[in-house]
Amino acid sequence: MMIIREIAEQADVSMTTVYNVLHGNVKKVSKENTKKIQKLLDEYHYVPKLGLRALKNNSSKIIGVVIHSSRYYENSAISDTFYSHIIGAMEEMLRKAGYYMMLYAAQNLEEIFHMALAWNVDGLIAITFTYRDYIKLKTLVNKPIVAIDLINKENSDYVNVGLQDKKGGYIMTKYLLEKGYESIYVCARKNIGVDHERWLGYREAWKEAGKEFLSNDFLCLYETEQRRNENYKMMSRFAGKKTAFFFLADAFAVEAMHYFHDLGIKIPEDIGIAGFDGNILGKYCYPRLTTVYQDVSEKGRMAVKLMIDLLEKRLLDGLDVSRPVTLIPGHST
Repeated sequence: MMIIREIAEQADVSMTTVYNVLHGNVKKVSKENTKKIQKLLDEYHYVPKLGLRALKNNSSKIIGVVIHSSRYYENSAISDTFYSHIIGAMEEMLRKAGYYMMLYAAQNLEEIFHMALAWNVDGLIAITFTYRDYIKLKTLVNKPIVAIDLINKENSDYVNVGLQDKKGGYIMTKYLLEKGYESIYVCARKNIGVDHERWLGYREAWKEAGKEFLSNDFLCLYETEQRRNENYKMMSRFAGKKTAFFFLADAFAVEAMHYFHDLGIKIPEDIGIAGFDGNILGKYCYPRLTTVYQDVSEKGRMAVKLMIDLLEKRLLDGLDVSRPVTLIPGHST
């Protein structure tokens, strides 16, 4: 890549003149030289250092993305297809808008707060935060913040891109009841956040059907696959009993299907399996997973759009976008 000295030599000007054009200080530079230097910068795709951009417009052109991973990951949070798709979509859109992305994921909130304070960013996108932690982060960094999947909302002083989680739980449960399943269990790591909303939708469908839901209808899954095999072993006892297991993440649903397959349990003849997300795992497993689809990438793109709207003063706090969900019938129920 061309450097400042080489551009100055080709334009037959001083390096200071080139720097002035880069910084937008062209009052003392002739129109002819400005045009000549800008042409060389464009021709050689010169990218100024971030520090120069900050000097020019008091903006780092960096958006920080912080993920509060509320559950244990055997590899990393980024290996989760939800996070990887959302990050990929945000990075692409930020890049097209002329921004850079910095990323940090941790279970420990204090680590996230410390890292966010150390960054020189224009704004933050906070994923899977509680309302109180979102407000604390916003107070600490004093920068625009957009949330994705904000939970435990107490007021309306936030900008969030969420999902019709309760509706997702409702439409899947209604579908399973109509398929004739007599027992349906919701399966997830913990009954909190968006998973709690999906569980509330599950219960709403039972009430609408005029049926009594199970008293122990939420099954908490263990952190590691090895331990989750204990969950699946217990579930296998329901084979042949008109039972369906509604996993609130496709990854767990597919994992359970493989476990049952190894035991010789047929899906859906012996046990019904449903998921939530509509990602590639459910699409290509056999039998194809019945799931609730959400457009994860669009969540990321919407968050970036709202962030830019905040930065350019087109938006104030107080917006909660709820993305739609769609039932995708497969062959696992």
